[in-house]
Amino acid sequence: MKIALVVGHNERAQGARRATDRRSEFDWNGDLAEMIHELAPDDTRIFWRTPQGGYTQEVRRVYAAVDAWGADCSLELHFNAASPAATGCETLSSGTRGSLALARLVQEFTLAAMPMRDRGIKIRSQLERGGLSLWAGRAPAIMTEPYFGSNRGDCAIADDYKSMLAEATLEAAVEFCR
Repeated sequence: MKIALVVGHNERAQGARRATDRRSEFDWNGDLAEMIHELAPDDTRIFWRTPQGGYTQEVRRVYAAVDAWGADCSLELHFNAASPAATGCETLSSGTRGSLALARLVQEFTLAAMPMRDRGIKIRSQLERGGLSLWAGRAPAIMTEPYFGSNRGDCAIADDYKSMLAEATLEAAVEFCR
């Protein structure tokens, strides 16, 4: 089984920053990807988006690498950000059969591992924000949004449960690949 872990954003455009410690999505999720990879080094590979040629080329390039590796599924790791009051976990899907099945498992396993509000699964077209990542590769793809970095309480929960989040994310992907 081959589970691709795509770290959201890149070293130049690192995404949202957490309210508690100002860590970026790129930094926090880079650590999360490493934790997941350490749990199953033979079954996972980490892919990093590189800031060359603009957003569309960046996404197409990383998912071409995921495809070349022959991934069975891909999980792009993010966290949400909005107002300080926004809270909860959601998973983004393309709406295809495989993507929806993977999204349902990741959402279920994440909520079992972390006490977060269930914001559900959100379907994105190619043209919607974040949608290109869900459609660019061959393998079923999702984007994780397990908490809101703009919410101090969500950040505390994510930090306290980070190892359980890593385990749950991997378990969901393994279950999908079976």
